[in-house]
Amino acid sequence: MPPITLSDLPWHVLAVIPLIVLAGYTVFGATGFGSSIVSVPLLAHFFPLVFVVPLITAVDAFAAASVSVRQRDHVAWPEFLRLLPAMLIGMTAGTTLMINLPHAPALLALGTFATLYGLYVLVGTRAMKRAPAWLAWPVGCVGGVFSALFGTGGPIYMMFLSARLQDKTALRATSAAVVATSVWIRLVLFAVAGLLLQSPLLILAACLLPIMVIGLTLGHRLHDRLTGAGVMRLIAALLVVNGASLVYRTLSNWTSE
Repeated sequence: MPPITLSDLPWHVLAVIPLIVLAGYTVFGATGFGSSIVSVPLLAHFFPLVFVVPLITAVDAFAAASVSVRQRDHVAWPEFLRLLPAMLIGMTAGTTLMINLPHAPALLALGTFATLYGLYVLVGTRAMKRAPAWLAWPVGCVGGVFSALFGTGGPIYMMFLSARLQDKTALRATSAAVVATSVWIRLVLFAVAGLLLQSPLLILAACLLPIMVIGLTLGHRLHDRLTGAGVMRLIAALLVVNGASLVYRTLSNWTSE
């Protein structure tokens, strides 16, 4: 990946980055997850994934810790601990894939995942009434891979947890704790792999921290005013449009080569 120089970025890219991050963390504040699933596919139009995912992970480290600490008394710890070992395995595999996977296939996979997940939410597929406990292993492994590779493990964990927890507060708190743990593990793995050791990334992450705080504040205020279904439909529509555009862009570049 050629080095990224912030001073060389077009003005419209510099202007849109804070808006993308604001949207992502407003969603996170309202739902307990979603910052990466919103931010990463949008930012992937401007930067390689090996820059975008560590960038959002660095900002996520502060956001996720803040939200999870505030809600720790409501976390369903047995469900959290059930997912943790498989998450570790998946994130280790996902980090390896990120380092070795070529840019175009990675972007195509991200676009496909975002589109399919958005359609899944919009169609309103019936959720399991009660997911069996053993599903924590495949869910944790797959979620861990997507978490490290794209920063998008949250929806996968959320689908499992929503089929295990009926209480809305416990679900939000547990999903936030799972996402926070995933973020901090990912941060360590990225640091060991050298993906965080990029000065433009660290500078940009520091500049985005105030935007993250504003987004979280807005999200907390929206949490009790908006229905969960309404928020998810809005996210899903955004994912379908953006995911499809990533797929189209990647395939167009391939056919033109």
